[in-house]
Amino acid sequence: MSSTFPPAEILHQRRPLLLAMEAIGWFHMVGKARAEFLRRHGGENNGYDERRWHQQETPPFPWDDLLDWVRRLYGARIPVDAWPSTFAAFTEQHAERNPGLLGLLQAAHGIVSGVEKNLPASTSRYLNQTTLHMWLSSPWGHPKRNLLADPPEILAPHGWQQLVAEIRRVLEELRDLGTKRVQDVALWRRWREAAIGEGSFIRRTFLSTLAETRLPNNDVTLWDQSYVAAALFKSAVAGALLNSSFPWTDSGIKNNTRWRLLTVALGTEHYEARAVKIGDWTSVQSAIEEFFGQVAQLVEVDLAVGSLLYRDNSVAVFSFPGERFDETVPAGWLSGWENWLQNQAEAIAHDLNLETPPHVHLSKPTRSLVPLVKERREALRKTAVPVHKTWNVNWTVPGELQGHVCPVCRVRLNGDPTNKGKPCAVCRQRRHHRRDAWLQGQLGYDTIWFEEVADRNGRLALLTFSLDLGDWLNGERVDSLRAQAIPEWVRFNPVLDVTANPIDPQVAHESLRAYVRDRLLSFNPNDLVLRNLQEGYRHEGDWPTFFHKIVEDRADAPKWGELDDDQRAAWLAHQLFRKLPSPGRVYRFWREAEEFFTDLLREFRQIAARSDNPWRVRRLVLVPDDNSGWRNLTLYNGRWQGRQISLVYVREMKGFMTAFNLTRLLWPEDKKDALKGIQISLEDEDAPGQGRDMTVTQVRELRQPYAHLGVYHPVMPVELSPLRFRVLVPLEAASECVDLAVEWWRERFARVWDRLPLRVGVIAFPRLVPYQAVVEAARNVEDTLAASEETWCVQEVERRAGVVALRLRRQDGRETMRIVPVTMPDGREDVFYLYVAVEDRSLRFRRDFQHPHGQVYRHVADLRPGDGIRVIPSRAKTLFLESTAARFDTSKPRYLEDWTQMRRVWALLQRVAPSQTALQRLRSELARLERDWQSPDGQQAASDDLWRDTLRALLAHHLEVKGAALETLTEAAVQGTLQWAMDWHMTVLKETI
Repeated sequence: MSSTFPPAEILHQRRPLLLAMEAIGWFHMVGKARAEFLRRHGGENNGYDERRWHQQETPPFPWDDLLDWVRRLYGARIPVDAWPSTFAAFTEQHAERNPGLLGLLQAAHGIVSGVEKNLPASTSRYLNQTTLHMWLSSPWGHPKRNLLADPPEILAPHGWQQLVAEIRRVLEELRDLGTKRVQDVALWRRWREAAIGEGSFIRRTFLSTLAETRLPNNDVTLWDQSYVAAALFKSAVAGALLNSSFPWTDSGIKNNTRWRLLTVALGTEHYEARAVKIGDWTSVQSAIEEFFGQVAQLVEVDLAVGSLLYRDNSVAVFSFPGERFDETVPAGWLSGWENWLQNQAEAIAHDLNLETPPHVHLSKPTRSLVPLVKERREALRKTAVPVHKTWNVNWTVPGELQGHVCPVCRVRLNGDPTNKGKPCAVCRQRRHHRRDAWLQGQLGYDTIWFEEVADRNGRLALLTFSLDLGDWLNGERVDSLRAQAIPEWVRFNPVLDVTANPIDPQVAHESLRAYVRDRLLSFNPNDLVLRNLQEGYRHEGDWPTFFHKIVEDRADAPKWGELDDDQRAAWLAHQLFRKLPSPGRVYRFWREAEEFFTDLLREFRQIAARSDNPWRVRRLVLVPDDNSGWRNLTLYNGRWQGRQISLVYVREMKGFMTAFNLTRLLWPEDKKDALKGIQISLEDEDAPGQGRDMTVTQVRELRQPYAHLGVYHPVMPVELSPLRFRVLVPLEAASECVDLAVEWWRERFARVWDRLPLRVGVIAFPRLVPYQAVVEAARNVEDTLAASEETWCVQEVERRAGVVALRLRRQDGRETMRIVPVTMPDGREDVFYLYVAVEDRSLRFRRDFQHPHGQVYRHVADLRPGDGIRVIPSRAKTLFLESTAARFDTSKPRYLEDWTQMRRVWALLQRVAPSQTALQRLRSELARLERDWQSPDGQQAASDDLWRDTLRALLAHHLEVKGAALETLTEAAVQGTLQWAMDWHMTVLKETI
């Protein structure tokens, strides 16, 4: 880290203090990681106090013994009155209101955790879960685990003992580093990664249990709240250290603290678009990951000024100190930070030989993560132009200042005037770095070779999946979720204190808005309704301040001064019952989406590896007759008896390792020696046309230190982020992978199917199609999948066995079904997640509510035939790149349910079709009919009835079917699904019946 920036040097010198504060943030709620906590909130009177868990340990947990070194070393940096009397106060008083360091933790805890708990306990008891049904939920309402009936490791006695021991170890190592004044950033980073990194015990156990047990806030884990609170606490302390006039003794610290978001972005799409081969992209990914890793080290460890709050393939967002509410102009102590951080990020990128500059930006002060999406979009806009600012590319090899422009990076010269296809030294180094990591087993069992992914027909598929997550991260779609349903709150609270609840449950939304509107005439902190709806209301002194914290901080809403009283009342009534996009929940949204894709990747590996030929996932070593002259770790493309194969020469093996699908050469019953004696013509991938023959003299299994490469998964993850998942799989496995993704989406996102769509693209291609064409096709497909909102009409609603079945007419006039669960696991009705946006602007049912902008939301169980609901549809598109020209395909995508129907139609054809020949004849005849009966404008010239009757007769003639099967296939042919099924399975997949 450059130390020429004095504010950065201040934080650098106080790194142990800041990391100690972050550790306190991780552990300040650790008492919740016990079954006793869940049981007490489930109704068991066990006397457990999670805030004083340390006193119940034998001997008591020594907070002061482990942390008092911080006070000894840094007591002079912070006024003595700002330190709590004991470090146990951080666990015991984190929800109260104090000055000093404790107040800063309370500010972080309050904005992350308190937002979830703004409901007074006296009026929210009906939301409690019981010990029989203490469920951890996904952020979209899907039950994940009954924690007491099926406890995770942490809720067992040995789990708690292990956790306490791990906390002690983490704090002891922290003490050793701090008291020894260790300067090596790598050691501090290693300590932090061991404590809370991916796979750490603390992270794993905190993810498995709850921070809040009440419905519907049982969707935020202990990890979400603890990690984000620790991030904000660390940033708040850093800001206080930078601010020489910070009011350490102010008891209003909790309410006045704000933060900024630090966004760092890189034009990742540019690197992917120019990749000549898959290895060019996957190798530069490593450099990009290293860039973000070094930026994270600078922010999280070296400066210890913030922590990562969001990350995808192109953008990282960190917490950062911000001005207090009483700092009405940009704070002087923040001056210069953005420019200095920009210079640091550029230096990192330059050292990694990246060809484009990064973008760094600090947001305006905020108390939420709602601005995160806006910050991300602006960062992507800035980096969309490869060089959005002055940038000097690093020329690392002086001898290569000649030759052709590198075909990969397109900015350096390759040093070889005779070879246009040769990459420059930097791009070659990236490719080999990727191969080194593969050889050393750092990439697991995934392959890095196209030829190994390709199926027996030499075909692959790039699958691209995305969840429309952006509007969840910025809080817009959280508008449809309820923290409480107003009629339910009234039903369970008919009396407030000793007075009848004045809100009418029959017209609950209008009644609440009118009540709030009347109270805006004067602010009364003892108001009966408001203090029983919002815990913090009684601590405020005026309406504008309360409005700012409840509305402006937690929604993209107008300011108090821009509204009249009717609009203010509408916003307050909405926010008081809305499920809020708190920092912990926003963090959970993107982490859950990423987890969904990670789970899919794990299953895709198993699907792709299944084969009736065991050679499918194995590698062998082919020893040549002559080991001289071969380049180490180089891919050679070869041919044997007309079949293309790929081999990698590894000098230490004294031979070639196979890098292709062995089922092309070996039958299941073949022995490896069947390859002995074959002669292969080989070409270096970087020197095509310069061939050489090789005869295999010996075939070996892989041995140490490369035994781990003996088997592999024929899968190549291309990108995995919260917003997009791309993966290469064998084409023969692609359909099953998509089937699984659709099935899981329907199950896990059933409650929000209308506003969290899954978009699926399948780009199938022969292995010789250039990778650049595949990427361009994928981008075009993804662009067509990004559909706008539609209105679907409710045709029928039926409720039974805990679900509502909706028969809907889509915008294309066809009908579809949706099955939506309407009960919670304990049998209670779900009144939190199941609200859809309707066309109707009137409030017709007790549970209806209206957004201040006018949109009405209705519970799915209250829908009636004729209602129009707003849907962001899930879509799917398949594309076969038989040639590179197909990447410009402009055909429209289909609804996701059409994919499932297409798969079922093919399954029906497999059962009823008399022969493959009959199917081929039917297909040819269908194509002829569609061509002959098409009008000049591309529409069907025949009437619907005539066209349907003609298709029915054609199907009956060629397939000899009748009854229900005939009607099903006829309808599929009318909709085009039958033709799609035959094209996909017969032409693309080369399947037979």
